[in-house]
Amino acid sequence: MKPLELSGLKGNHPLAFLAACGALMCSVEGNRDVKLGWKRANDRSGWIAVLFSEGTDDLTLENLIETLILRAANLPDCEALGWSDKIDNRSKFKALGSSVIERATSCDDKSITWLPALSSDIVGNKEKLQPTSLDLTSGSQRFLKSLRSLSADLSRVPRRNGQPVGVAAFREALVGPWLYGDQEHSLGWDPQTQRLHALRHMLPQQDTQNRSVRGAVFLASQALPLFPCFAVHGKLRTTGFHNLNGEDWFAWPIWCEPISVNTLRSLLVQPLNRQLEQRGVKVVYKCLRAHTGGSDGDYRVFGNAEEHPLDR
Repeated sequence: MKPLELSGLKGNHPLAFLAACGALMCSVEGNRDVKLGWKRANDRSGWIAVLFSEGTDDLTLENLIETLILRAANLPDCEALGWSDKIDNRSKFKALGSSVIERATSCDDKSITWLPALSSDIVGNKEKLQPTSLDLTSGSQRFLKSLRSLSADLSRVPRRNGQPVGVAAFREALVGPWLYGDQEHSLGWDPQTQRLHALRHMLPQQDTQNRSVRGAVFLASQALPLFPCFAVHGKLRTTGFHNLNGEDWFAWPIWCEPISVNTLRSLLVQPLNRQLEQRGVKVVYKCLRAHTGGSDGDYRVFGNAEEHPLDR
């Protein structure tokens, strides 16, 4: 197998982990036999993602970026991301789901994998649709609209430059360093971009500029089908999230041996216990799905990652 090290995607960072999973998803849909693993960074400071190509077609950084540009250009055509600006309308969601199921056996429709990652219409009240726990947006933010806008921007070709905007953006995300020079919102997935106004020199009304790594945010969004929603006792749950001591945590494993998308799907649904070690997991990280915005706000963000002990 031929490795492609992605030094910008660190294992102990929630956005970077999601981005690595998204890179795998995009590579597989690029008609390549690709697997994902992790290796110790050269300075032994942590883990970095590695994609392994098993086919005769080498997976290089350049052709991976080409695949991602094509993916960004085509994504707005995916019905699962175009039925609404946010995950809220139950009737529209249910209607699209019924339509997708009816034609699922006759065509290749990406919506069949995307829709379960957004919500489920069998829980909640009759009108309001509860979104995936990976939707951390609130207020004026629109999760689906943000993904469509980001995709369109990354595939855009400026008049003065012959290459799409996403070429540089994806290179920064994949191999680093992350410079945080982009204005798009990180959708709450990056603890480094959260603005805690009590500790800043600006009023919230004056501090409106977002700073993010948009290539990484796009890649992370492509991992959503790996984290489907499901119902438990009448409540919506999302794969990868765990209630620990009364709080909502997102947790993810790090492993060395390269695994396929299907194996990754199986790994992500396993409980957080010592049996993960028998499956080749070296460490598990977790981050709190925290509330912010004070008593009047209802915003959610990922906190900083920490190791989760596998001693049970």
